[in-house]
Amino acid sequence: MTTSESSRSVLGAARTDDYLKTLIAMRDTLARSIDECDSMRDLASLNKQLSDTLKLIDELKPAEQVGDVVDEIAQRRAARRSRAAKGAGSA
Repeated sequence: MTTSESSRSVLGAARTDDYLKTLIAMRDTLARSIDECDSMRDLASLNKQLSDTLKLIDELKPAEQVGDVVDEIAQRRAARRSRAAKGAGSA
């Protein structure tokens, strides 16, 4: 099994001991199975499994950072200046 194959298969992902990678491989396998499914009974089960897997992936993904430290400093500075301007205007 090549590195490319191992990252796409559930077994290959599970062997890495990386839970998130394994869930992503499971998601892909489930989605592929849903696309190829002919049984409505099986389709309902596969959809439920995919939904549960997507929730777990969402919980494990690191939160996306909006902006960086420089943006945070700029926001704090703007807030201080705004407060200072309001205080000077009311005096």
